[in-house]
Amino acid sequence: MVFSLTYPNVILEQGMSHKIFYFHVPVAWVALYGPVLASLFSIVYLITKKSKWDNLAYTSTQISFLFALGVLFSGPIWAYSAWGVPWDRTDARLQSFFILCLSLVSYFVLRFLILDGKRKALVSSYLSLLCAISAVLTWGAIRWIENPGNHPGSVLGKGGMDSDMKLTFWLSVISYHFLFLILFLVAYRNQKILKFRDELRAKQS
Repeated sequence: MVFSLTYPNVILEQGMSHKIFYFHVPVAWVALYGPVLASLFSIVYLITKKSKWDNLAYTSTQISFLFALGVLFSGPIWAYSAWGVPWDRTDARLQSFFILCLSLVSYFVLRFLILDGKRKALVSSYLSLLCAISAVLTWGAIRWIENPGNHPGSVLGKGGMDSDMKLTFWLSVISYHFLFLILFLVAYRNQKILKFRDELRAKQS
C-alpha cells in the first residue's frame, strides 16, 4: 500500500485519488475469487458430508465478505473523485457487486439462524453455490452486459498502463492475495479451536 502511494506517477485527470485503484481492484478480485473457492469446498462437503469442508467454505466466505467491505468502502471514494457521484445506479458492475454482498450477508444470517449443525452445513453449502454464481456474474458484468455506466472495462484487456503502474498493480495483486491466504489460515485455525472448545463443553456436560 505504501508502495502504491509513493511509486507510480499520478494520472492528471484523477490526481492522487486514482491510487485507490491499486487497492480497490486487487481487493475486488479476491472478493470475487473467495465465493468460488467456498463453493468448491461446499461441493466436496455435499459429497463427503465431512464438517472440515464446511468449515473451509465458511472461512473462505468470511474473508470474502471482509474484502467485499473493502471494495464497498473504497469504490464510492474513487467514484466520487472520478465521476462526481459516489454510486452510479446505471452501472452493471456496481449493481451486481451489491447483489453479491447481499448474497454473502444472507449466507451469514441463515447460518446464524439455523441451530442444527448438519442442517446448517447443508443450507450453507447451497448458499455458497448461489454466492459463487453471483460472483461469476459480477465478474462478467463488464464483459457480457451492455454497460451504460461509468465503470471502466477489464484491466486485463487494457495494454495502456505505463510500466510504473503495471508494476505497482501486479505487486498489489500478489500482496492482497497473500493477505487473503494469511487471513484464511488464521480464521480456519480459529474455527478449529472453537469447534474443539464446543466438543469439550459437550463432553463435560
